[in-house]
Amino acid sequence: MDYRTLGSTGMSASAIGLGTWTMGGRWWGQIDDADSVATIKRALDLGINFFDTADVYGFGRSEKVLAEALKGRREDVLIATKVGLRWNNRGQIKNDLSRRHILKAVDESLKRLQTDYIDLYQAHWPDPNTSVEETVEALMECVESGKVRHLGASNLSTQQLLEYRKYGPIETLQPPLNLFERHVEVQVLPECYKQNVGVLSYGSLCRGLLTGKFKPGHVFEDKVRQTDPLFNGETFGRNLAVVEKLKKFAGEHQKSVSQLAAAWVLAHRSVAIALCGARNPRQIEENVGGANWPLSYEELKEIDKIMVQT
Repeated sequence: MDYRTLGSTGMSASAIGLGTWTMGGRWWGQIDDADSVATIKRALDLGINFFDTADVYGFGRSEKVLAEALKGRREDVLIATKVGLRWNNRGQIKNDLSRRHILKAVDESLKRLQTDYIDLYQAHWPDPNTSVEETVEALMECVESGKVRHLGASNLSTQQLLEYRKYGPIETLQPPLNLFERHVEVQVLPECYKQNVGVLSYGSLCRGLLTGKFKPGHVFEDKVRQTDPLFNGETFGRNLAVVEKLKKFAGEHQKSVSQLAAAWVLAHRSVAIALCGARNPRQIEENVGGANWPLSYEELKEIDKIMVQT
């Protein structure tokens, strides 16, 4: 496993991190907690030390599963979680990065994670109803109390990132990045590199599209992909054709398309961690194969040609 320093945090993190959104179930259909625990433990065996979750994933379920799997290994790992999506008993979700909510939510996450500190605490999505100053000051209170080591944010534009950093040490950013979703390459990633903001990108496998396991006519049972334009209609068919070409390219290098997807994300100089989701140990075993595949400039150009051929 390749390890990289995450921005100015000084934390040494595995280049492949395990994202645990699917382990919360709910939007992803039926999930077996035993499979999730086995996957996390296998990730540890493979050298992965960075685990990303959020309080809203399964309304706390993902954090609890992660805690179960990491028993006895807390000092060996880096745990990142998120705050800012508050839910009620009816399952309704609302943006909330107010001081009141953050200070309550951090304690609840600590309890579910069965730990007394969080390595990286991230604002999940911008909250239009709360000032950035209030949000960052509340996050800094979490650091000052010893409950959190480092602060980050997720899903911010370049302008939003700069505003957050005006009020406190937001040291990392978690944006979406994969071969089909590349908008952050234009401004966000260059700004992160300039500011030495550590990037842990999510969606490396584009919600499974870049695993090569889907065929035309596939019926998705989960709500996430049922409502995703990339997985519907003619767009889905075109995307599958592109994946087949990527699969051929990867095969010529004795790699899988999912390993190519992870290697492509890690080829960005500003990216420290490519977060990949996995439902079982076999999937995470495959994902780590992208960690030590340094793509050359010529190979990256070939990949770009594949992406624009349809």
